[in-house]
Formats: sequence, C-alpha cells, structure tokens
Amino acid sequence: MKSKVKKILGLAVLLLVTFFAVKAYLDNNRPHNPKVFGPPEKTQWKPVGARAAGQHGYDVIPEPDTFNAIHVDVANSDSVWGVAAPMFELDWVAEPAYFVGNGPLFDNAGNLYLSPQFYHGERVVLVSLDAQTGKRRWAIPADNDIQASSPAFILNDPENPGSQIIYIVGYNRVMALRPDGSTVWSKATGLSLPPSKDGKKTIVKFHSFNYHPATDSLISITKDGALFAFSRKSGELIAAIGQVPGAPAISGNGTNIPTFVLKKVDPLMDKAFGKTDDGLSLFSAAVSYIYGGGGVVTNFFSIDPDSSRIFMAATAEDKEDGTEDGRSEIGAIYALDLVDDGNGGLMFQILNRKTFHGGTGSTPALSADGQRLYVSDNAGNVIALDSELNEVWRVDVGEPLVGSISVAPDNHELYAVTSSDVIKLFDNGDSGSVSWKGELNGFDGYANVDVQSNALTATVTANGVVVMIGGGKTLLGRTLMLHMGMGLLDRETGKLRYFAEGREDSLAMSVVAADGSIYVAHSPLRRAVGKAMYPELTQDVIGGIARFKPIRLDLLARDAICAAEARAANASTLNKTTELAAINTDIRQIKVLMKQAGNAITKAVKDGDIIAEKASALNNLLEKTAPNLSPANLPQATPDLAAACTQFD
Repeated sequence: MKSKVKKILGLAVLLLVTFFAVKAYLDNNRPHNPKVFGPPEKTQWKPVGARAAGQHGYDVIPEPDTFNAIHVDVANSDSVWGVAAPMFELDWVAEPAYFVGNGPLFDNAGNLYLSPQFYHGERVVLVSLDAQTGKRRWAIPADNDIQASSPAFILNDPENPGSQIIYIVGYNRVMALRPDGSTVWSKATGLSLPPSKDGKKTIVKFHSFNYHPATDSLISITKDGALFAFSRKSGELIAAIGQVPGAPAISGNGTNIPTFVLKKVDPLMDKAFGKTDDGLSLFSAAVSYIYGGGGVVTNFFSIDPDSSRIFMAATAEDKEDGTEDGRSEIGAIYALDLVDDGNGGLMFQILNRKTFHGGTGSTPALSADGQRLYVSDNAGNVIALDSELNEVWRVDVGEPLVGSISVAPDNHELYAVTSSDVIKLFDNGDSGSVSWKGELNGFDGYANVDVQSNALTATVTANGVVVMIGGGKTLLGRTLMLHMGMGLLDRETGKLRYFAEGREDSLAMSVVAADGSIYVAHSPLRRAVGKAMYPELTQDVIGGIARFKPIRLDLLARDAICAAEARAANASTLNKTTELAAINTDIRQIKVLMKQAGNAITKAVKDGDIIAEKASALNNLLEKTAPNLSPANLPQATPDLAAACTQFD
C-alpha cells in the first residue's frame, strides 16, 4: 500500500513539474503584442458643489501640490492639487542599491528626498537628488551620530517665507536641514537603546514626523507605541514621552508564505540588498512587519491641521482579546492630543478610542475639513468615523485593503485599493457606496501576463487617479508579479487613460511631483517572488527611485487649464457667506494649476508640442485670468479659462 502511494505521489510531482515546464515554454513562445495607448481625450470629471476645506493657513503647512509627507500632507489624504502628466514614459532609475519603502518627497524647489531602508555598501539616512536628472545632490551618512532614520518630512519655514525645511528623526538624533543640505539644528534625543534580550543589535523603529499646529511641534511614534513631541524651531523635546497602551500585534488575517518560497526569495533579496540591521533576511522581516509582526503601531498617523487632534491606528490592550498573553488580536483607533499637564508642561492624552477585530493595513486618513476619518479592517471593510471616533458607516469591498484610503476634497470621493482592484466610493453622509472598480488592463497583449491587478496606494490628482498596475501569473492561488507599470485612471469612469511600463515593484506610494512627473520608490518584495519562481520571465530585482517623465507637454497644459476652468466655474456658483472656505481653497488650487500649465507651455514650445503662436495666446488668457482670482471676481475669471481650455479642442 505504501509503495503504491509513493508511486502515485511521485507521478503527481512529475506531472506538476512537467506542467510548469511546458507552461513556461509556451509562455516564452507566446506572441508579445502590447496594447498601445494613444493621447487621451479630455476627462469629463468635474467638481460639483462645495469641496471639503479646512480653516488653517499655509504659513507652515505646505499647499498639497506634491508629496511633502509620505501620504502628501499632514492629513494623509494621498491627494494633490495639480494634474499628473496625461502621457509619460520611464526616464531613469537612480540609487539602485537602495531598497526604498517610502516616498520620495519633494520641496518647493523641486528637489527630491529619499530615505533608504536597506542597502549594500554606503550607509545613509537621507539622500537628495536632482528630480529632473536623478543626479545625487548630497547625502547624510548613517553613523554613530545619527543611525536609522524614518522617511523625511517637509514644512514651510515661516521665519523665511518661500523657504522650506526638511526634518528627519532617528532614535538618537533629530535634524532640521535646508534644501542645500546645511543644518538648521541637530539635537541628540538623549534616549538610550533598551537592552537586547538575545544579544542582537537593538533596533527602534520611528515613524516619520507629522506636524502639530497648536504646539508648533513635530510628532513621531515608535513601532512599540512610544510618543514624542519635538519643538519645530529647536528640536528640543517639549512633552513627556507618551505611550499608546496597545500590546504587540497578532494579525488574524496575516499572510502565510510557504517555506519553499522563503527559501528561494530570502537569498535573492539578501544578494540584492543585504540583511536588515538586526541580521534578518529582508523579505521575511518585511513581510512580518507589513502584516503586524509584533508591532503596536505599524502605520503612519494623521493630524487634523484645524483642531491639532492626532489619529493613530494601533493595537488594543492585551486583555481586550480575552487572552492575557502579551499579544493583541484586536485593533484600535486612538484620538489623542497634547494637553497641559497641570505643571506648566505638556503631555499626550488619549481623548477617544475605538476597537475592532483584526488589524488594519491602512494609515488613518482625514477629510480636508477634519470631520471624517477613514480606516479599513482586515475583513475588507472601509470604515468612516466622525472626529469623536463614532462609526458612521462601513462598506465591504470584498477583500482587505493593501494601502491607505485616498481622500479627495471633491464630490465626497474616496479611493480604496485591494490586491486586485482600485475602487471608487462615495461618502453619502450616513452611508457609503461603491461607484466603480478601475480598468486595470495596461498589460493587455503581454506574452507572459495572465493576470493584472492593483499594486500600490492610489494618488488622486485634478485629472485622474495615478495607480500602479502589476502583471504576472498565478501560482497556488497567489498572484506573482513579473511586470509593473504606472497608469492614470479617469475619475469619472475608472477607465485607463494612459499606461507606461516601469522597472520595479514598490511598497510606497504613487508619487506625483509638481511638474506632473510620476516617481516610484523601488521596494521589490512581490516581484522578488515572481523572479524567484519564474527567473527567466522577468528582470533582476533592483532598488532606487524611478522617474516617469511627462511627454506631450501640450496635453499636460490642457489638463491643468481645463481642470482650473472646471473648478472656477463650480466655485463661482457657491455661496460666498457660508462656503467661503471652499471658495478660497479652490482659488489656491486654481493658482497651482495655472502655474503648472504655464510651466508646461514653456516646455511644450521647446519640445515642439505647441507652436509659439498658440503658446502666446494661452499665456495671454492665463494672464487675464490672474487678477480675477478672488471670491468676488471669480465669475470674471471663468470665461478666460474656458477660452484657454477650448484652444485644445
């Protein structure tokens, strides 16, 4: 009997091996006829009614014309005011030795900043690049003075209007830097690393800074839930160290990577990027971290710029899951603030909290007016809470989210991402609803692509939704990424307006710069699995930052001008008494769009995309618009913008 079973099993294995061998042969010989994307038409999407808008100023907090924080802004909206290039192509890859899990970020001069997580060779905590060429400008080395750093954070410098400051935080030091790399201040935190229990190097993971307007301070939190507040002006600690009361996480819906996959992928990633600072293989360590991995806080956090209230997704206390074992199976959302401690100092205080079963794969994201907080759970629910953490509604999107919810300021629109889809939802007030699932067909016609899916957090722009699309195969019920590319979805229909293949997978965001360029931080966990399983069907894994440069600059100018016109026309219908905050914010965004259009027109003339006579006519119309950009005169600005938009018909 045993002999017969062994023969059957042996035959099954042989058939399986033969199947994959034949399939690989057929894949390699399948015709390769990629879909060609032509110039996209104008989008029909428009803002309707008053947008969500806050009351805060922009003297310290930058306008969201690009990514100044890892999710654009302090509220983690993943929404920018400008347009993304309607057509684009891969331009360059810089710093390929670095595994980059967040960013990149940009200052208002267009300089790029990245914070590598893992790497071979040179150890750095921050690198600045020329965003147009990818050439390194300067770097801050990792040494005993400043060791592991979180992603950077950028604010305006109110003492020097027009200038900005880049902030980084590590366990032993915090720093403020000018865009030229010079130091504004550098402060030792005075913290000492806790003793290691197993003799390995102790690593304390800090999340990036966020800004607390009421105290003019920079807030950070560790993976273990310790809270810190540093003065924006000096870097000094201004409050007692706080603590989120959660226990290390156990993810009820965590991922189970087969051992044979780990044995193939870990050596591949070790060769490309080395091991982590505590000696672990990068792939295994990263998967553990992404899916909980014993952390109390594994996502970034939001701050409402109007109220200064802090919102964090973390774990609940140990006992709340019914078993006191030093671990937590229950997630929690906390609302906190910095308050007077009664002795003339400040302290962190938990104001409200809400628990839910399972963890979350998303950073809490706020609406622009701070009245809604959006999170997800491990069961696939998008959940809307009010500012006191009362649940308002939830919508089941069918599978867990793999990134933060992107919150548009217009039309009550939300964009959720799963491992399969990009999903547009509406916040209808007391309920939520699904509008569409995006058309992710960028890899149609590829020889070795059987399945296409979403691969990254979506970024909302004035002319669409920027997404990453992965193309690959399925193995044992899992999708294996072999290719990736960036796409622009239409906000009205979910159709793919344009797509271009890229070089590498990412765990970061779909980053859009002020000039419409798209940038991708290379962190190839998923494609590393594809490479390990199908080594002949995909390129070697690579780190660094990739730029997708705009092409057809006339279309970029068109989309920016037409977006400005649609916004001006809508804002002109709003009540100047009750909806003034929305009107003023619309005017700010119109100015961003007009600046973007003007720069694109100049470049389009140089590239031959627009003739000089048409460029002159467009610039004249934009110049006529500018004096009328006020609440009282906005109706007079709209016809000139409309005339400029029709120049592209």
